[in-house]
Amino acid sequence: MKSGRISTGRLPLALFSLLPLMASAPAGAHGAPDAEGAPSEIVQARITVQPNIQGLNAMILDAPRPGILLSYRGETPITVLGTQDEAFLRFTGKTVMVNTDSPSWRSLPNAPALSGTPGEESDRWAILSQSASFGWLDPRLEATESMHHQGKELQGWSITLQTASGETATIDGELRRKPLP
Repeated sequence: MKSGRISTGRLPLALFSLLPLMASAPAGAHGAPDAEGAPSEIVQARITVQPNIQGLNAMILDAPRPGILLSYRGETPITVLGTQDEAFLRFTGKTVMVNTDSPSWRSLPNAPALSGTPGEESDRWAILSQSASFGWLDPRLEATESMHHQGKELQGWSITLQTASGETATIDGELRRKPLP
């Protein structure tokens, strides 16, 4: 049975372990140091319209430069058209393939190195991912210079998808400038 007495044997040890936390509080209260050349604003992307394609999910990857992540678990392939309306990425529901001849692929700043495994259709299609998802820094989600210099707050963007039957649908969105505090 315990008595109502509190043991004070470990109290000094507990207080001693809290000293580093108390000492760092005044230093942290001064805020971050000023960074020279830091941007005064960021560009945020958001999706405004997503097509009603069974198994398709799109989301924005927030970063200093926004990207897009597509996940597709449908029955028939869909193709993402590139910036010049060329076949760019193909989502099969199980893999993601890339058209290595696509100008959009060749200009991607975050294009991963390919293993050289050709896809099923021809030498121009290579397997990019063994999952049903892929994210990339699409140039359509990059703010144009006019958005910054002309004081525009919104800029629209669109990525076109083509189904196996040849029908097209778009993922639409907007970019918004947000001033940093």
